Amino acid sequence: MELSQENLRIVFEYRNVVRRPLTITVANSKGGVGKTTIIRYLSYVLANMGFKVLVVDADPQSNTTKTMLLTKNYHSKDDDIFIIEKTMLAGIVERDLKQLVLPIIENLDCIPSHIDFKNFPKYLTKLYGDAIEGIDADYIEVEKNRISVLKDLLEPVKPDYDFVLIDTPPTMSDFTRNAAYASDYIIMAFQTQSDSLDGVEDYISEEVTPLVEKFDCKTEIVGILPNQLSKGSIDRQVVNDAIEKFGDQNLFDNILPHVKRVQTTPRTGLNTDTYWDKLAYEEVFVPLAKDFIHRIKLFEGENYHDR
Repeated sequence: MELSQENLRIVFEYRNVVRRPLTITVANSKGGVGKTTIIRYLSYVLANMGFKVLVVDADPQSNTTKTMLLTKNYHSKDDDIFIIEKTMLAGIVERDLKQLVLPIIENLDCIPSHIDFKNFPKYLTKLYGDAIEGIDADYIEVEKNRISVLKDLLEPVKPDYDFVLIDTPPTMSDFTRNAAYASDYIIMAFQTQSDSLDGVEDYISEEVTPLVEKFDCKTEIVGILPNQLSKGSIDRQVVNDAIEKFGDQNLFDNILPHVKRVQTTPRTGLNTDTYWDKLAYEEVFVPLAKDFIHRIKLFEGENYHDR
């Protein structure tokens, strides 16, 4: 991969500020907010810029895995053969995620998921039991064990990358708590509809806040990202509501518009070979990646001085 001078500069300046690998999850308690689309494209753009990126599919639906496999196939030679021997649940049971890492394209790897990962909560219960807050005296101990599994297993993997991006199902559950607890930063994504914006508030108050206050989780919200913006007045009003609730400075500058072309990605894989794919890549997702990098540098610059 030949990198442009601009991308070389972006990576060089980023690494001068950010001195550690970072884990990021995209979150909302509601479904249909574009979390998987953001993970797909953000990882792809960052890799093409020259960053080392790992995508972790922590969703039993494994839609991100399917897209990554299509992308690998699209960019591979016709006679290349690859086999996935193990996926997320096997790696967690064996306490080794590094063995699962699958190269997709240069700078972009994936830890794949499968439908059997739906048994992750059952596996946690088998290992650590279950406890209810306010009823069981050992709730804090049990829950701390349950939520820290993914974080502990990613620690040996993280140093190989600039970014580890985690995709999760649209629920507040063991999947999302593990992802949030493992993350240095969270992108709060919402579709420009009222229910979706409510999902941001619910996730912050019911998932992130308890993790920080009760379990000393070190994650931070790096920004609120409106997604699938249409031209209607209702969409614009929802964005204005988000600005009023969270502050203009906490919203990403590059609001993602409704882009019909991204609907073909799950069938073809990530590429920029057609006019419309290239247009979406350059006009929507490259600006998102630059906005993301800028926000991370601001947070990490502040955190670096605090450390």
